[in-house]
Amino acid sequence: MAYNRNQKHSSNRGPGGQLPIKHNQNKPLNPGRYGKVWNTIRFEHDWGRSSDGDAVTPVIGKIFIGGKTHELTFSETNKIIDTLRDAQHAHNVGVRMGSTNENAGHKDFMADAV
Repeated sequence: MAYNRNQKHSSNRGPGGQLPIKHNQNKPLNPGRYGKVWNTIRFEHDWGRSSDGDAVTPVIGKIFIGGKTHELTFSETNKIIDTLRDAQHAHNVGVRMGSTNENAGHKDFMADAV
């Protein structure tokens, strides 16, 4: 393959072109930018706890979201992870298909997948 001499090499293209880059700018965190409950989401491990009821896997901890608490087993955390990934995927597909808040309505994209 021959070298393309017509290729433009500009020193001010890309992120390295605006030097000096200011790292660690210490901007204050604004949790409101990420949603109403973003700042309330956390998880606490509960080591050595057995499961309640008929659950086969033990309770591994508690998830806190918006002032509500739920004890979760390992299997339940997997289900939550899968559900949220599906929700993100459905959102991304909807955006690519041109869905907006005005014409999307309240249709549950994942209702047909279950």
